[in-house]
Amino acid sequence: MKRLVFLAPTLEQAQNVVEDLRKMDIPDEKMHVVAKDHQMLQDANIHEATEMETSELESDMDWGMVSGGTIGVIAGLAVLGTAPFGLVLGGGTLLTLSLLGIGFGGWLGKMIGEDTPNALIEKYEHALDDGQIVMMIDVPAERLPEFHHMIRGHCPKALIESVHIFHDDPLAA
Repeated sequence: MKRLVFLAPTLEQAQNVVEDLRKMDIPDEKMHVVAKDHQMLQDANIHEATEMETSELESDMDWGMVSGGTIGVIAGLAVLGTAPFGLVLGGGTLLTLSLLGIGFGGWLGKMIGEDTPNALIEKYEHALDDGQIVMMIDVPAERLPEFHHMIRGHCPKALIESVHIFHDDPLAA
């Protein structure tokens, strides 16, 4: 599975791309569109990108859980190593502190990730400020040439980036 990322200079061009994608059997859930004017996309019946596509939420939450779990394990081992508490509390402490660390780290990572813009979209920020529309389309890799051809027909000057994705589809990896 590939994610095609490009700019549509106008709403009309974006609508034409979306219509053709629907004709090419790409569901709305595979189209992630970003614009400064959210209402404009809703009025045009274009699927707007979710917070998962526009922020680093997923990545930061994963890192938070890993680091929190690691700190929890280290704290649990430290408690087990202390003389009176280690014998009394046992392995349950290690498990409890690990799970608490994972939970707290995931929560903290989520808080940070919600406010961190996606690096892929961040580089298009100047174009979004000018009223252009960022389109991210998840398509099967074997059909890339036909999608490139269709996009070029509607947005001839678009620089189309192709990014390999590992989620959203069980066959993507």
